[in-house]
Amino acid sequence: DKLLPSVRSFGAQDLNMSNAPNPKLLDLRAQGSRAVQSFMRTFGPDDASPDADSIPMTEKKERPKRYVNPKTGKEISRLKSVVVDSKGNVLMKRLITLSMVGAFCAACALMFLSGVAVEEEPPKAVKEEVVVQDDMQAKWISRDDFCMSCAHAPSRKWSWWFGWGSCDCFAGWSGACCDIPHLNSGECALYEDTLEVIHDHSVVPGIPFHKDLVTSPCSNAWSIDALGQGVAPVVVNMLYNVIDEQPPQYVRDSLDELHAATQDNSYWSLVWGTLKMFARIFTDDRGAEYEMLSSLQECEGVASDYSTDSTGLTALSTMGKCYEAQMDALDGTHDEGYKPTLPEYNNFWRLIDAEESVLFAMVDSVNDTIPVAWMRNDDMFGWLRTVGSNPDMLRIATSADFGVNFDVTNAMYNTAMGESGSGTLNAALAAGRLFMMDFSIFGDGVEDNNGKFLHAPKALFAVPVDTTQRLRTVAIQQYQTPSTEHPLMGAPDPGIRDSWDTNSDGSKTFGSSLSEADKKTLVKWAMLKTSVQSAESSYFEVVTHFGRTHLVMEPFMIAANVAFHETHPIRKLLHPHFEGTLHINQGAVDALISEGGVIDKIFPPPISITQSLAVASCKDFLENFNDNMFDVAFQKRGTTTLPAEYPFRDDGMLLWNAIKDWTYKYLTIAYSSDAQMRKDPWLKCFWDLLVSPSGGMLQKVGDNNNGKLHTRRYLSEFLALIIWTSSGQHAATNFPQKDVGAHITMNPTSSWSKGRLDPADLDISNWFDMLPPLHEAFDQLNTEYLLGSVHYNRLGRYEEDYAAGHFEGEYREAELEFQAALENVRSTILARNNEAGTMRGDVWPYEILMPENTPNSINI
Repeated sequence: DKLLPSVRSFGAQDLNMSNAPNPKLLDLRAQGSRAVQSFMRTFGPDDASPDADSIPMTEKKERPKRYVNPKTGKEISRLKSVVVDSKGNVLMKRLITLSMVGAFCAACALMFLSGVAVEEEPPKAVKEEVVVQDDMQAKWISRDDFCMSCAHAPSRKWSWWFGWGSCDCFAGWSGACCDIPHLNSGECALYEDTLEVIHDHSVVPGIPFHKDLVTSPCSNAWSIDALGQGVAPVVVNMLYNVIDEQPPQYVRDSLDELHAATQDNSYWSLVWGTLKMFARIFTDDRGAEYEMLSSLQECEGVASDYSTDSTGLTALSTMGKCYEAQMDALDGTHDEGYKPTLPEYNNFWRLIDAEESVLFAMVDSVNDTIPVAWMRNDDMFGWLRTVGSNPDMLRIATSADFGVNFDVTNAMYNTAMGESGSGTLNAALAAGRLFMMDFSIFGDGVEDNNGKFLHAPKALFAVPVDTTQRLRTVAIQQYQTPSTEHPLMGAPDPGIRDSWDTNSDGSKTFGSSLSEADKKTLVKWAMLKTSVQSAESSYFEVVTHFGRTHLVMEPFMIAANVAFHETHPIRKLLHPHFEGTLHINQGAVDALISEGGVIDKIFPPPISITQSLAVASCKDFLENFNDNMFDVAFQKRGTTTLPAEYPFRDDGMLLWNAIKDWTYKYLTIAYSSDAQMRKDPWLKCFWDLLVSPSGGMLQKVGDNNNGKLHTRRYLSEFLALIIWTSSGQHAATNFPQKDVGAHITMNPTSSWSKGRLDPADLDISNWFDMLPPLHEAFDQLNTEYLLGSVHYNRLGRYEEDYAAGHFEGEYREAELEFQAALENVRSTILARNNEAGTMRGDVWPYEILMPENTPNSINI
């Protein structure tokens, strides 16, 4: 109560400060007083939270936690190595023995002053049978040899007071401080937060999911990051769309500062920077911005909430209401269902330069009223198969893909590839140069769900004989079975794709030399590509993203919390990669993938089907665990070497190998041999929970796919897959949303028409019919931008981004080696992005898997 007003006054005085953290607050925090610790907890997660170490301060310190004695069920204070008096004052951390007599006198005096009494030794507790863990405990406990507080000892021997005695621990406890709970044979102990696994969650039934959370799903650090880095730009962008102006430079600069603050985990710079920006927008000399916002009652509290809200939750709620009010104001300027023009769509995101729209190869000029570049060539369309949000769906084609329901001809292949001859298609198939995307998972598609349609397309791609060339599109079909309304179509003849007339404003229109039939061909091809993009949006969001990253992490997080003590090396290795995930998953099932949520609004499948797809994809991952190893997955899809330019595969392999090396080195420190690893009862508990049908449901797992764990080498790959999924895999599918997913004309989340190709009067308006109306377009833009823009923490930066001193000794040395390997990965990716003659060098650098852009955990 005393500190809150003063700290807020610091913020008011320092609104013009740079990106550096508030030095006054850091000075207070450094003192480590109990009052400051209490204050800090009001700005972060509750101590009971599994993510209680996740506050993104510049100087992170591990807070005392509470744990449960599995024998008694009582909470235990974890204030280690400290003796306090009745007022909470620290008396001593270690008794230094100068001499036998002097030490004895000092100990007696201290005991008298502090009221600490030496207990008489009661009868020894009967020791229960415990599992002996060789010498591993010594490795797992990072502390001094002497411990001043033995929380679970019936007595302290007289020699303990002089620094060389040990504690006599209660049954089931051991360690220098009697704080290492043993496992009885066959027993798993609950150490934290009593996380439980269930398989009957109302939204995602049939797979392992956590039963409940101790704290609110928004009460940890990532909600503040989302507020500053994601929600604030969305609200600001909406403001300037409503008043139809471009944001001034100070707004762009402020948002850049917020992004930098989040990248650096500079919590206070994030909060005060956001406050500063909104305070300036809300001053009455800003003209149209102020006039608009002052007319919307829902927006009045945004700036003031930042100065009074200690958790960010009130400000987040206010900004959400402000956004909805702005959407209503924007809707009021157009008729219901209004479809914007192409320049209007491309200008929705006011915080980037309009010319950057050309990057996405939809248009040549911001004034183009038709998707010129989208119809002229397929370079970007093919490129998205390897760098978009669904980069691991491409697979090698087989003879079973062709036939009456997908009757690609040799002539279609020759037109697309510029080849000639009668056997070129079969030759490409035999050479392994044909690749498929097949959305058969969608069956017959979705027909008119509140105006939204979902196709179930097939698309054939090919690599030229010169395999260094770009992936080309050969043929597309909108549904699994062709029909008059939705026939199979090959890529248009290049001769009609380069005929365009240029207007005085630089915009282009169909070339005057084109026939009406040629124009229709180009429009149909644009519609077919949009059908694929729309279907891929539904697939990636529910299957690749939510099902195969978010949901599959659930059993590992729960099992690690149940089985491992906090000092266990595997717990310490994995815990940073779980930060924020339970909370974001809870938010997803509550608001994102639930009835009436955002996914229900902007994606075409009924929400029950969406939920079923997410569950099925998660289940497939868990039941075929070893098939998901990064290198194995490409082998099974037949895409290990082709296409030649495949950034997700190539950059991902660099990260995958670095992670595998890190986990193996780590395990050789934790366990001196495979035999010692197999004796670890906590690891056995962890493993048994995961392979249990009533637990993690893992199948096809273990050294020989038989559910048994034998070697450290396999365990290192097992743990590497968990870490890869929480970091690189999630980054690769999540962060393209900001650019690709938010680009509405290229990537509509739904088709807003059936997309028939047979109308006699078909023209470019039929392609526009597939795009979303104004309101739904902004819902897509804002949702995809928000989900794809929030970066919190960085892969491998445990010391800097998670907790100082998290790894020590040999583990810290191995961590530094991992960081050096990641720096090499970064250098290689930079070189690839600067290579002339490539898509990533000439058109679109692939930066998604740069280590600094890859978070440790799934926290958005």
